[in-house]
Amino acid sequence: MASISRSLRKEREFSMYGDEESGIPPEELHTRIDAERALNDAEKVLLLVKKLFNEAGGL
Repeated sequence: MASISRSLRKEREFSMYGDEESGIPPEELHTRIDAERALNDAEKVLLLVKKLFNEAGGL
């Protein structure tokens, strides 16, 4: 989860604003494969968090 979190954090700003210094918009920085990987990683984390939450009694 830490690796996924670092990866998603690193790309967050670029995915929203692009590379402002060079004027490249986000849609030119990332591919569909990048988006699918990010979505899959986020879904993995969500499943793990749900599992931990349920094991803890659903606080």
